[in-house]
Amino acid sequence: MRLETLRLHNFRNYADVHIQFSEGIHILIGKNAQGKTNLLESVLYLSTTRSHRTNDDKDLIKEGEDAFFIKAIVQKEHKKEEIRIAVNEKGKNLFLYQNPIHRVSDFIGEFNSVIFCPDDMNLFQASPRVKRRFVDMELSKISKNYVSTLYVATRLLKERNAYLKQDKIDTSYLDVLTSQLIDVSLIIIKQRYYFLQELLKKCRSFYQKLSNDHTDISIRYLSCVPFHEDENLLKEELVKRFNKTKERDILLRQTTTGIHKEDFIFEMNDKDLSSFASQGQKRSVLLALKIGMIHMIHEITHEYPVLLLDDVFSELDSFRRRELLNSLPKEVQIFISTTDITEIKNMKYDRSVTLWNVTDGKIERC
Repeated sequence: MRLETLRLHNFRNYADVHIQFSEGIHILIGKNAQGKTNLLESVLYLSTTRSHRTNDDKDLIKEGEDAFFIKAIVQKEHKKEEIRIAVNEKGKNLFLYQNPIHRVSDFIGEFNSVIFCPDDMNLFQASPRVKRRFVDMELSKISKNYVSTLYVATRLLKERNAYLKQDKIDTSYLDVLTSQLIDVSLIIIKQRYYFLQELLKKCRSFYQKLSNDHTDISIRYLSCVPFHEDENLLKEELVKRFNKTKERDILLRQTTTGIHKEDFIFEMNDKDLSSFASQGQKRSVLLALKIGMIHMIHEITHEYPVLLLDDVFSELDSFRRRELLNSLPKEVQIFISTTDITEIKNMKYDRSVTLWNVTDGKIERC
């Protein structure tokens, strides 16, 4: 998979740009606040339909404008595909081959990208909500079923919470909502569990290469119920859990347990990684997670995603930079943003390199 062309119209600080990209490595050079991260953000947005920097799409609209759109031509193994997202104050519109797409699950996965940015270093000590968002975003790239099920679960949760705020509660109707929520929660828990198991296998392997040590990495899934591979047993646990919290939910007027309360603890030698790992170790684990995702996406979709490295490549020592590139097949298209080109430019690459200068929302080849 390769990003062939990209057009940004009123996105962040880009008024209107149209860029053509080749395969290989693209290095975006520029001072801070010129638009390097904005460009990478637009590529990720095409992949996930949301930003990694804000939850409000209105923040992405250029100041003084009332809408933006992102349009791209993506080269896949057997075809070229046009994808487009248009956003205004009323909402978001998705298009494939100029045809409107009404379900997000039909859009996500058509173009995939993986990003590594400075804020990722906060992942391990972040709130459960942030870590769930990380898992949801990465898992959505490889499972349309997960996207659609998570959408249904979110809707049911909002409906259940709204009903719990009513002055009079019909417990029979509440039980119906709970039963529906349990059914979709069952699917989400299983997918989260197996996704983390597979990602962990790859993370361990790539971490050893990046760090040159054999420290054990693990991810503890703090599910709302004990996990069982047997679906019937897992459902029984969910039913018991919701029955146990039913009175409390009614009293507090909100759903106090469920998939929206889960957490994921990253560990190093069975200790919380956020407290015991050095900055170098955390960076290596993050890189290993991202490389693992790239290979997982390829295994499932048979297409490599685009890799976005936002202002972090120059922070890696020469060993980690070399190992990162060696861990990636030549088919992976890579975008690297930096304020200092010196160290990156002097590296030896086994693929073509294109340099771009980014200045005040304008981009041109060096």
